[in-house]
Amino acid sequence: MPPHFLASVFRNQPRRSASARPFGARALSAVNGLASPLTLLILLALFLLPQATPAQAAAPRQFVLDTFAIETREDTLVLRLGVGVDDPDGLRDLLKDGAEVELRGTATLTRRRGVLPDVTLAEKVFACVLRHDTLTREFELRLEGREAPWRDKNLTRLLEGTWKRLVLPLSPITALEKGEPHRVSLALSLRHTDVPPWLSRTLFFWSWEVVPDATFTQDFTY
Repeated sequence: MPPHFLASVFRNQPRRSASARPFGARALSAVNGLASPLTLLILLALFLLPQATPAQAAAPRQFVLDTFAIETREDTLVLRLGVGVDDPDGLRDLLKDGAEVELRGTATLTRRRGVLPDVTLAEKVFACVLRHDTLTREFELRLEGREAPWRDKNLTRLLEGTWKRLVLPLSPITALEKGEPHRVSLALSLRHTDVPPWLSRTLFFWSWEVVPDATFTQDFTY
């Protein structure tokens, strides 16, 4: 083959004009090329998240006050309470998942004075911590000021003998004024004592409150 043949072939080849592509189209193509793998990774993460994150137990929504009675016992005014929540099964699930909760109540006895500020006659506070022992599979309730805890494998039975049978001595009867209006107020809270174990593995909003705080009142005349 003569040497000039190759030169003739290359010289006679028709020139291909570069396709006119606007700069925006090139940039969009490059972005799409990067976004596609990223989009797949995001979709994969969203698909795997429910499987990697343990389901958090549904919590109760509010207090239920079964008993709120004012009585006199041996010249002392006492408040008899039966405290519960609207979803005992939800509370049981929370405890079995590792939550530890504290029920705290403040009972206040006041004498009503119409337009004048009420007079506080007495205030009593109680607190008890409730948890589940994974080793013994028992629910444990510790009352503040009492050394020995209550234990039971049945949460309903445990609460029936504790939360449902609270008795608070408020004040000697001599502190009351006959014929005058009085009021007993009870403020309740149920909160986590520590961060639950599932919180480090979930992205959802979390609050220290197990149920919203609640206040109950009862007026009486001695």
